[in-house]
Amino acid sequence: MLARKLDNAVWQEQQQYTIEEVQIRQQQRKADRHKLLRRRVMVVATVVLATYMYSVWRSSDVVHYGNEIIALQRQETRLINKNNELKIEVEQLKGPGRVIRFAERELGMSVARSNIYVKAGVAKNYNGPTVLASK
Repeated sequence: MLARKLDNAVWQEQQQYTIEEVQIRQQQRKADRHKLLRRRVMVVATVVLATYMYSVWRSSDVVHYGNEIIALQRQETRLINKNNELKIEVEQLKGPGRVIRFAERELGMSVARSNIYVKAGVAKNYNGPTVLASK
């Protein structure tokens, strides 16, 4: 009977030790699960933050390029208007009335009314680009 009591005491000690051991293992597993969960949350948060930062960076590029396009369109409009004004000015400067006025005022020339040359489209006696106009 004494041996039996001794065996029971040893068995209960082993059982208590294993219960304590099991509790420690469970706590370690919980701690490991919490660490794993924290790591996963940190990885997901890092990915989300990196995606957000990339999105903000791309949006700022889009805005920057949009502003450049608007500035270039304004410049294009100004240049087209200036080109149209210069075309009108060229047409005015190369008109025959201006050439005649310049010749009369600056050079003292006068138009000979008897020798006016007209550019003809199709003539029967076509000898060149100009034909003497008949009176």
